[in-house]
Amino acid sequence: MRNGGFVQGHQKRIAFVIYEYPLGVSSMVINSIRLFAANGYPVDIYINYRNLLKSSIDFPEENITFIVYDDRRRSIFLKLYRFVFFRTGNLFSPVTKHISIKRFLLIFYPHISRFSRWLTHRLNMIDYTYVMPVEYYSLLCLHDMKEKHKIVYYNMELMGWQPKNPTIQNKLVLKNLEYNQIQHLSHIVVPSPHRAEIFSQINKIDRNNIYVLPVAAMGKPADNKNRFFRDLFNIADNKRIVIYSGNFRAWAQCLEIIHTVRRWPRDFVLVMHTWNKQAFETSYFSKIKRAARELPVYFSGEYIEYDDLAEFLSSADIGLAFYEEIDENFTEILFSSNKIGEYLKAGLAVICSDFPSLNNFVRHNNVGMAVSPEYLPQALEQIGSNIDYYKNNALTCYQEQYSFEHYFRLFYDHLTSSTKKKQHHQQ
Repeated sequence: MRNGGFVQGHQKRIAFVIYEYPLGVSSMVINSIRLFAANGYPVDIYINYRNLLKSSIDFPEENITFIVYDDRRRSIFLKLYRFVFFRTGNLFSPVTKHISIKRFLLIFYPHISRFSRWLTHRLNMIDYTYVMPVEYYSLLCLHDMKEKHKIVYYNMELMGWQPKNPTIQNKLVLKNLEYNQIQHLSHIVVPSPHRAEIFSQINKIDRNNIYVLPVAAMGKPADNKNRFFRDLFNIADNKRIVIYSGNFRAWAQCLEIIHTVRRWPRDFVLVMHTWNKQAFETSYFSKIKRAARELPVYFSGEYIEYDDLAEFLSSADIGLAFYEEIDENFTEILFSSNKIGEYLKAGLAVICSDFPSLNNFVRHNNVGMAVSPEYLPQALEQIGSNIDYYKNNALTCYQEQYSFEHYFRLFYDHLTSSTKKKQHHQQ
């Protein structure tokens, strides 16, 4: 990791802005940074220190630089202020229509306001080709940026106008602020064509301004089977490993998964792996742990480098990707799920939620089954009887449909061609 300096007036340079969204979570972001750098664009990553600690990733490439905002010191007053506002913020949603975003952030989101001022000062020192905010907080931090045509908004959490969402606090406030900023943009990136249509309708913007770049893995598939989780938990070779890899959250239906384990075929065991060690400190994990007592369930918080994840996952046989049916952000999860891309790269059969797009995908490619969690035992029985067939199909599917490089080339060509056209018209 490097905390870099500044290059004045560089002709080809990109800034990624990542405020609060964990950098190490999304392959869409990680792989974009690497491929832009490989295509001759040095990349500066503007990130807050607290977020960097959670991100668990570094870039060895010489032309990728971290520029870190130190937000370790927070007053007791600010912590109390955030605590209160996070629980009452939606009451102030109408206010977003009557005052400037700059003033609104200063009053209601002072921590974002501070980062935004720091960021604006530094962005003004460099002539970036593109500035790429990742998710809505990062987009809000760019409200003062004059050259809006340079902003390429990476959107992965599809926010509609429903007043409540269990994963987003003060949703209506954030949606109003995001919506206002989106109206000034001409480059938005989303993970799938269907999401692009939904995003266009929700935010009333031209579909032609939206690019598709899936949450997919990159690089060669894991052809050689690893033994990492098998050796870590001393799991016998005659047992088949089913793995869940992700955050331990209610929307991921972790508890529902564990509740089915008593009905699993005897030769199957479950490994629950997370990148987020803080997940072990939650009340939800306490429920998960209680439900898993005396069951063949193993919990892993081992740190795994992002580049090694698929190889280590290949020590399992089947990967699980379940999502609660909350809204379109969850039901339209095809090409938005890190899990599925990594499972396919690892050569794992996939069992996932029975949403139409997921069901069509796994059936068409013969890589697994789409069921509700309650039917997980039956799905394991069926897939287990022909496991090599599904695993071989998973590797083929990854190479043909889930490899990030192909999609990035289309996105890159479209973006750079659009920029050249605009520059030509301006001349």
